[in-house]
Amino acid sequence: MPGLRQCPAHPHQAAAPAWRAETITWLRAPGADSPLLQRRQRQWQIVQPLPPADSLCWPGTLPPPEPASPDAEALPLARFIGRRAVLAEGVTWLEGRIEAAGARQRIQRLVLEGEPAEILTLAAEWAVGQPLLPAPHGLAEAALALAESRPPRPRRSGPPSLAGAETVEGAFLTALAHLQDVLLAETPGCRPGLGPRGVHQSRVAIRRMRSLLKLFRPVVDGPGWREWDAQLRDLAQALGAARDWDVFLLGIGPGTLAALEGDARIKRLLAAATRERDGAYAALGAFLDSAAFRRTIWLGLQLAVIRPTQGAEQPLAPFAAELLRKRWKRLKHAGAAMEELDSAALHEMRLDAKRLRYAAEPFAALWPGRAAKRFTRRLADLQEALGLANDATVARALATRLGGRGASGFAIGAVTGFAAGRAEGSRIAAIAAWKELRKAGPFWKLPERLDL
Repeated sequence: MPGLRQCPAHPHQAAAPAWRAETITWLRAPGADSPLLQRRQRQWQIVQPLPPADSLCWPGTLPPPEPASPDAEALPLARFIGRRAVLAEGVTWLEGRIEAAGARQRIQRLVLEGEPAEILTLAAEWAVGQPLLPAPHGLAEAALALAESRPPRPRRSGPPSLAGAETVEGAFLTALAHLQDVLLAETPGCRPGLGPRGVHQSRVAIRRMRSLLKLFRPVVDGPGWREWDAQLRDLAQALGAARDWDVFLLGIGPGTLAALEGDARIKRLLAAATRERDGAYAALGAFLDSAAFRRTIWLGLQLAVIRPTQGAEQPLAPFAAELLRKRWKRLKHAGAAMEELDSAALHEMRLDAKRLRYAAEPFAALWPGRAAKRFTRRLADLQEALGLANDATVARALATRLGGRGASGFAIGAVTGFAAGRAEGSRIAAIAAWKELRKAGPFWKLPERLDL
């Protein structure tokens, strides 16, 4: 976040904004179930550090604090000491520090209030030239994290759940808000030296978002959504290059080196692969720092505020059951001939399994129980086995690209051969996983039908 002097000017911003001291104290009474309290300007409130589970709460927002009575037993955990300035109506700059457990953390926030559409339009305009994104966590979570000597928790993680959704619109918006939070939480970890998690989880979040757009296409369509899907695709491609090299350097590459007992020619190939991975991470970092990435984030939020209208109020369960039925039918068609499929057909089957999984995970909450858990678990096993075969295919292509970049023909051939063996083993595992999935059978219930 830039300092106030670097922030973009608002058309109605005061020439010399008036500063006002700001102090916030966070407290909690003894007891595991005690809520987090906030004392600000002599007012006591209950605050939620994280969005409630399965709630429609967009990135950068939290439910408003609830009034609370003063609690003499509540003990201070942390406090914010700083100042705020009103730059314009609904536009406030907040700066200062949070103190807790002998530690301090600087805080700078630009707070926008008003009609959602107007707020998002203004934020998107500012983000063209400034690194402005929705805050990854609120002040209360930052204070609690500092008090407990831990990093702030991500607002959301993993796949979305639609346990409380009843309509198609409610399901789409709840899942979309969840996944946008996941993406914002994971992309800061897409940097060299931070490990592969950030890239992998960011890529999964984007895949799930793009799957959402396909799942709900009957009610969510139009030029704006298609433009956003194209932007998500570009981001996925930037992530994909880094992810492919991560997988290579964590799997096929070291496996080949171990099989050949540390051969120097394989070591040189791995060094060349490391240079390629570093280059992919550098390109990805530049993309994540660009206006194009910020435009993708804000466009998604802007579109979500404009609610879908084409049959969006229809009940969710029948919609989900019919969609799952179609995707399951397609996967069964490929699985029936699985032992004869070539690598290209297995890749298509992997995509079908992935599409079904990205639908089954959020919709499983509509039919809770062992059947749904068993099906999604075995579907994940199938996708993983098919993914290993695909990783082997990608590894062969990556090894070939290293020719003339420090890798010898012998090393490339060795990696290619090792990958081929890994692919065949993955096929066997995938066939076994498919048989287990067939035994589980679908968990969803189609609407009753009466023919006369």
